[in-house]
Amino acid sequence: MDLAMLSFLLSLGLGFGSINLTQLPAHQVEQIAREVLTELEAEMRTKPSLIVTERPEPTPLGALAYANGKCVVIVNTNETAWAQWGRFLNENNRSHWPQIIAASVAHEMGHCFRESRSFVANYEVNEDEFRGIQNTGSFGPKPEMVYKQELFADTVAILYAKENAGSDADYVIESMIQAREKFSANDPTHNTSRMLSRLIAKDTTRQGNETMGVAATRLLSAL
Repeated sequence: MDLAMLSFLLSLGLGFGSINLTQLPAHQVEQIAREVLTELEAEMRTKPSLIVTERPEPTPLGALAYANGKCVVIVNTNETAWAQWGRFLNENNRSHWPQIIAASVAHEMGHCFRESRSFVANYEVNEDEFRGIQNTGSFGPKPEMVYKQELFADTVAILYAKENAGSDADYVIESMIQAREKFSANDPTHNTSRMLSRLIAKDTTRQGNETMGVAATRLLSAL
């Protein structure tokens, strides 16, 4: 079994406002996550599932991606991990919280798309783009692989927002890109901001009957 715990909000960082379970109840995130799972299950080989539990990982949202195509999205109610929502959510953007959370769930599901594995195996990272990441030994033995996983999943999140967030789409996407850039020192393998900025300058409309995973691969390969 190939099991990967992947996350849009992977590592701890400083300089952001904490969010607690009173400000953002777990049932609210669960409801949003279930809606996104329903919307994107057609993209999956098997129907994804959702678990709401308390786990030790430092992230409030994650996904377990199995080699057989099974996908389990996890809402982690650990209070320390929950504070990580403060990277994206604050009082100024409270009206956009549902859309930002939904895009985050779409990101997690992107890790489970069948195209994610082939993208990571075949995509060649531009040397300038990856400069400074390949030597971050403390971030695991395969930082380039992590970077490509995050880039693909971020692209899925952008496609989801474009298609589902309506007039709020650009705001949601910009919030994600800014967070990637702001916490680049903490998350060097997750700093996809430059590539994402190039991506959104292009036409991100899906072509024909493209799945979201196929569209993400096509768009990234053309950058």
